[in-house]
Amino acid sequence: MVWKKDRIKPTQPYLVFDTENFFQQVYLQEGISHFYTFQVGEDKPLRLVPDGCIDLFFAYGGDGMSCHACGTKLTYSCDEEVKEGEVFGVRFMPGTHPELLRVTMRELLERKIPIEDILTGDGAWLERMEQETDFRRRVQVFLDAYMNAEMCKVQPFGKKELVCSVKQMVYDSDGKVKVSKMQEQTGYSERYINKVFLEEMGFSPKTFCKIIQFQHALEFLNYGAPGKMTDAAVSFGYYDEPHFIHDFKKYAGMTPRKYLRLVQGQDYKNKIQKTREDKGV
Repeated sequence: MVWKKDRIKPTQPYLVFDTENFFQQVYLQEGISHFYTFQVGEDKPLRLVPDGCIDLFFAYGGDGMSCHACGTKLTYSCDEEVKEGEVFGVRFMPGTHPELLRVTMRELLERKIPIEDILTGDGAWLERMEQETDFRRRVQVFLDAYMNAEMCKVQPFGKKELVCSVKQMVYDSDGKVKVSKMQEQTGYSERYINKVFLEEMGFSPKTFCKIIQFQHALEFLNYGAPGKMTDAAVSFGYYDEPHFIHDFKKYAGMTPRKYLRLVQGQDYKNKIQKTREDKGV
């Protein structure tokens, strides 16, 4: 694939580098980014980066299935050990809160909570998830439960509507919008916008912008071929190359150049297997 600027497809690149048989189906509908699966050859920690997303992890091993909802990280970190076996995952779009879960993004921030403890409605579908062994069947079982829950969703209003508007501005600008511009377009003060966003998300609009910028930079390095890091930095809204390097290292645990060498050395693009439904993304 040749990199192209498009709807953001939030990525956790170290899941690709550190696991085996990584397989995905990009969805980009109904608030879902993509479905994925991989094998863990031995008990090991997983390296994670900020993506602004909620992930659902279904781990299959000798003790049956365990499932957790995972909130976004705010810096590069290593998760607790994941047991040897297979993982099926669902990644939502940045800032999306699935109706299936009765927690806010703030309550999930940098946490991992068993899905059974925070599930809305009937959890019978989890038993089906445990029984299914086929990737596509797991996708369908999840989508059936997810869409049933989403049909009950109430239209956002008040504070939630404001947060939705702010998130959309961040998406539309690729993370380059200023809070002063949010104030101008919404009619609310910068202080109030920050307060409401923090209440709902657990972090500020500025942090959300930085995460979206970082995710775009990740995707560019995964699929592009930058001539100069300075040009890449400016194109993604950073003030200069040092600013880009500082933020990237905070979020990825290494500099952009070192990360690019990792991408090229491990052939990132070809480590991801795709389904027929995944149209070359």
